[in-house]
Amino acid sequence: MAIFKATYTNKAAAAKGNIRYIENRPGKDRAKIIRDLWGIDGKMERLEAYQMIDEAEKGSLFYRLVINLDAEKEDTHKDVYIRDVAEQTILGLENRFGQPVQWVAATHADHTPLRHVHILAILPKRLQVQDLKALRQIATDAALEQRRELDKVLARKQEQKKKEQEAQWELQR
Repeated sequence: MAIFKATYTNKAAAAKGNIRYIENRPGKDRAKIIRDLWGIDGKMERLEAYQMIDEAEKGSLFYRLVINLDAEKEDTHKDVYIRDVAEQTILGLENRFGQPVQWVAATHADHTPLRHVHILAILPKRLQVQDLKALRQIATDAALEQRRELDKVLARKQEQKKKEQEAQWELQR
């Protein structure tokens, strides 16, 4: 099951600090890294993320979300498209609130063996326990669905390779 962490603030300065963190967190061995920020429309610049924060409605909450995939059951070969998992999770959040949610994310796949995504989402109110459970389930389901599809592709490739090897053996007889 995916690990889903959530904290929030109502301070724009703290939200901007989170943007800097998810974009610039040092990599393995403290290496300097600048990660791409992205949202539903693709790549996003830091100033665009700041503008999104500055233009948030009064009373909005800035949620810092982290989705960490299970390395054994979901992201076995580090091949799950984590952006899709994040987008499906945010879509689930939009469905729960009944309105679009502004957000920005960055993938962290370099400083720990567990790939994960950080998301800053602007929400009109606090998430409840049942919301958090539902979002974790959405992330888990999205990752597991991808895992099943990726495993089918891998199995077909292995079967094709086996057939090709058998054909080579037949030719050498």
